[in-house]
Amino acid sequence: MSILAPPTLTGFISWAQSVMGITTTIMTEDDPGWNYYFTFANYAVSQQLSVVDPDIYTIAIYNWGGSLLLQFQQDYEGQVFFTEARTAYGINAFYAGPISDSSDESTNATYTVGMGLSNLDATSLQRIKDPYGRTAIALSQQIGTLWGLT
Repeated sequence: MSILAPPTLTGFISWAQSVMGITTTIMTEDDPGWNYYFTFANYAVSQQLSVVDPDIYTIAIYNWGGSLLLQFQQDYEGQVFFTEARTAYGINAFYAGPISDSSDESTNATYTVGMGLSNLDATSLQRIKDPYGRTAIALSQQIGTLWGLT
């Protein structure tokens, strides 16, 4: 499999099958979810990244779309791929943000949260729950402070 710019729906499907292990039994190639998540990822990933490197832009879109697949795609009858992925990654668990301080009478812990995490919006916090979303966010942060990505 070769990942080359520009991103395409066919390329996204091929990437998800090869990288994420989504077989045609898990999700057929004509499932409308492919187009939906690919299109959404195209809107979510800044085109400014394509100026930095068109191939990295393509990889960011595919990873963002893959993260969306894990969050929203429904399993076919008799399949549990997406349900198990959501459970394994805690995708449906609510987190208001990273913990910055915690203490009680016997213990005390403080976490220093880097600027890259403290400035993430709710959508980005959701994306970093799985490895594909984390990759997309990391690649997007290369373009600087656009949309709060630092």
